[in-house]
Amino acid sequence: MLRWFHKLSLRNKLMLTILICLVLPSLVSMLVSNFLTRDVVRTQVTDNSRESLRIVNQVVAGQIKNLVYVMNFVQFDSDMQISIRELGRNDLALSTGDMLAHKQKISLRLETVMNSFGNMYATVLLPNGEYVASYSTFGFHPSYFTKRDWFEGLSGVSAYGVRWVGAEPNYLVNPGRPYLLTAAKPLRSADVVYGYVIVSLEMDVIQRLFAQSKTNETMLLVDRNGQVLVDREGSAGIGTPFPYYDKLPQDGGVSFLKVAGEEFIMLAEQVTPEWRLVSMSPYKQAASRIESFRRTDFVIQLVFLVLFAIILLSVVGTLTKPIGRLVQTVVRIQNGRLGERSNISGPDEVGRLGYVFDRMLDRIEATLEENRREQELKRKAELAMLQAQINPHFLFNVLNSIRLKILMKGDEENAELISSLSSLLRMTINRNNEFIPLHEELDIIQNYVRLVNSRHGGAVRLEVSAASDTLLCQVPRFILQPLTENAYQHGLKRKEGVIAITSRLTDGGSRLLIAVEDNGAGMDPERLEQLRRHVFSNEPEPLTEKRTSALSGIGLRNVYERLRLVYPAEKVDFAIDSGENEGTVIRLMIPLREEETPYV
Repeated sequence: MLRWFHKLSLRNKLMLTILICLVLPSLVSMLVSNFLTRDVVRTQVTDNSRESLRIVNQVVAGQIKNLVYVMNFVQFDSDMQISIRELGRNDLALSTGDMLAHKQKISLRLETVMNSFGNMYATVLLPNGEYVASYSTFGFHPSYFTKRDWFEGLSGVSAYGVRWVGAEPNYLVNPGRPYLLTAAKPLRSADVVYGYVIVSLEMDVIQRLFAQSKTNETMLLVDRNGQVLVDREGSAGIGTPFPYYDKLPQDGGVSFLKVAGEEFIMLAEQVTPEWRLVSMSPYKQAASRIESFRRTDFVIQLVFLVLFAIILLSVVGTLTKPIGRLVQTVVRIQNGRLGERSNISGPDEVGRLGYVFDRMLDRIEATLEENRREQELKRKAELAMLQAQINPHFLFNVLNSIRLKILMKGDEENAELISSLSSLLRMTINRNNEFIPLHEELDIIQNYVRLVNSRHGGAVRLEVSAASDTLLCQVPRFILQPLTENAYQHGLKRKEGVIAITSRLTDGGSRLLIAVEDNGAGMDPERLEQLRRHVFSNEPEPLTEKRTSALSGIGLRNVYERLRLVYPAEKVDFAIDSGENEGTVIRLMIPLREEETPYV
């Protein structure tokens, strides 16, 4: 057994130890308790169930008493009786005003008594078809009751009797309460029925009371035919037969029944002449009444608990010793001694963990050595690349020298073009600053337009209208050049025209609005919608017109994606508007950087 135990995994060892040390004392304790208390349990369960049933019966009887009280109030209230009889007469032609007066009087009297019971509904139904109800009859006519099977025998009920209808479908069309507990009685005078009173009770109070019982305890209200009127589950079992109705004891009695191998105790009490309150409880849920038995059980469990603690500590100590060695190895490695190894091995999880941990350290050391060699090779390659690079300043100095020679010969126009080219190349090559002031970005645009005009005969006129408080605002470098290039190539079609750039602060000075507008041919709505889908959709569709960007290599979509990467997406607005023969305008709105935001 010991050899087999040592071959088990750590988890199985712990589980087996806990199982033996916990289940065994519990099993012994249960056997002793059952032996000592088996004659007491049945009595305890019976007493508990009877007390629980008595409490529930008081509440249910109170609800039914309120229901009967409302019916008796309608039957014996003298003020109401006069109006009911006058309203129900067939030989007396009442005017509309008199009928309304009688109905109002009955309604007021009903309201007087119904205000005390918020969960009941009363209906006074007259033989001539007139009716008065304590609820809204919109969408429901009380003549519905005359078509129910139970209504035919209602006239045969005595003057002081009650027809206990039972669970009636909710005629108020409330999905949350599909049934109402209903009773009715005739209104008699000298053996002549001059009306009927029907009172319905919501089952919520009774169902909530039933639901408070223990989970495996059944509480029901059944009629004399064994049909379920109210249960704890809602409407699922209402109207179905109670399967153990024939096993119910007489009032005050008790019967025992086995269901699915478990013994239940059944009690029943009469609530009305036709309704009975039923309780089914398993006798095992009762607790022992004898304190000495509990003390004996406690002592037995305490002894086994101590034994369990001793055994568990011993086993856990043996199992966790290798883990302690592994922790010490980790601490030494943390202090820089990477050559340390745990040297733990074995068939269980801790042994395999120690072995894998040692192999992992070997691989880490090999990886570090490989990275060191790679970094050394990388530094050598970078040095060789730097040695092979041409200093960009050399190019700028050569261009400036050419510019001075041309300027000395009196050709100021070409000298200015070389100056613009030098500035544009400097901004293109310089990658140090991701953001630049707006005025520098505008200088780039002016140099770009100057070069375009020199190449194509001065066809483009650039108009810049930038608010003074925006010139120092930081913008992503080279963000306007693709928009200007797009306006020139696709808006003006590389012909004469005007490109206007405007800027201003908006949203209380927290965002910068920049617009690039041309007076070119513009686009029809279909072309504009295609362009917007290409720029803004997650999966852009290809454009029918070939688009290029000679200097930057990016288009409108690239500008939009760059803005969304640089700024929070919810703070960036990018709009494209155009009309056929009306030009195109592109507006972008970006937030100011924190150090630029003015104090409010």
